[in-house]
Amino acid sequence: MHAQRGTVARPRQVTDDEILEAARACFIEHGPSCPTTVIAERLGVSQAALFKRFGTKQELMCSALMPPPLPGWIELVEKGPDERPIPVQLTEIAQAVASFFEEFAPRLTTLKASGVDIKALMSRYDVPPPLRGILGLSKWMATAAEQGRIRTTQPRTAALLFLGSFQGRAFLSHVFGFNLTDQDEYVAEIVATVWRGLAPEEDP
Repeated sequence: MHAQRGTVARPRQVTDDEILEAARACFIEHGPSCPTTVIAERLGVSQAALFKRFGTKQELMCSALMPPPLPGWIELVEKGPDERPIPVQLTEIAQAVASFFEEFAPRLTTLKASGVDIKALMSRYDVPPPLRGILGLSKWMATAAEQGRIRTTQPRTAALLFLGSFQGRAFLSHVFGFNLTDQDEYVAEIVATVWRGLAPEEDP
């Protein structure tokens, strides 16, 4: 059988999500100076294919490393507290928050190392994810307090304390390599500590 003449191999088709996933991995592994040729080779496409989708290397990097408009943990807290025990819900939220920061810490440090103006990048969002997250968890805490299920007069302070404990652990781990505790163990300890401060006082 003779090979058909005149046929040209079609270029590999990749989705935007595949490009962003590969770019994210390459920038985190090699730093912001990673050549786009490395990303293209990983995908099996040409550099032109990358620039056709994202315009510039900086745009590709920012799109790959910035957080999504609505991270899963924010969507979770914006639903408000449900009928389950508060410690159970706090554990679910804490697991989602911890996983998010573990993934996002290397992305943010890579962006910072690139020299881009992260504050300016946040203007791309209607509400920047960090602010939306704080407001969402603050409202969750306030609703639980109104229901008499926790005691707090400062929902935003409680929300910042809760989120900061996971953000700090993630950056200590990524930047300095300090893995002090297993994530599940850490989540359990934080929830137990926070709950001791938020649990309603027992009736005399």
